[in-house]
Amino acid sequence: MDDTIRIGIRLARPADAGEIAHVYVDSWRDTYANILPEAGLLKMSKAEHTMGWARTIKASNLRNPVLVAADTKQNVYGFASAGPSRDRSLPYEGEVYTLYVAPGWTGQGLGSALLSSVFRLFSKANYRGIIIWALSDNPSRFFYEALGGQIVAERDHTMWGRKMREVGYGWPSLEGLKPTSRIGRGAPLPPTNA
Repeated sequence: MDDTIRIGIRLARPADAGEIAHVYVDSWRDTYANILPEAGLLKMSKAEHTMGWARTIKASNLRNPVLVAADTKQNVYGFASAGPSRDRSLPYEGEVYTLYVAPGWTGQGLGSALLSSVFRLFSKANYRGIIIWALSDNPSRFFYEALGGQIVAERDHTMWGRKMREVGYGWPSLEGLKPTSRIGRGAPLPPTNA
């Protein structure tokens, strides 16, 4: 019996909103425990985030994509959203707004496959450079360094009444991302359908 889960990267569909919200809330609670206020993490609502992601997916396009790492049964294991940089003072035209992988699925190549897909889309859209912001206390942020991102900026951000430090990882060239070789548990990296 082959119990390999085959996961591919594709553009999100409206029906994915609930799965994305599930990954989003669970990832925040897992990643930011002991970093962000517990009360804020507990108040996060999957129902509210489902509605928000439904709106975001409806408004998405190739210059503002929402991508998912999903299996053939439409289970979502990770997602990314991106678009034009929100900080015009920096020399990066594109920004990855969110990149999350479900707890228990990190280290399987999903995050790098999602980021590679954003790079490919933005390269086709002629974006020059990409930035992604991460909390400086987030232990997962070193993933961006492993993929060639350089710390190019820092800023303070208040979240749930707590002042947090964020670092911006930049790639001045969309050719700069180190490619991933596999995705999922034992499954080869399938072609991107985005």
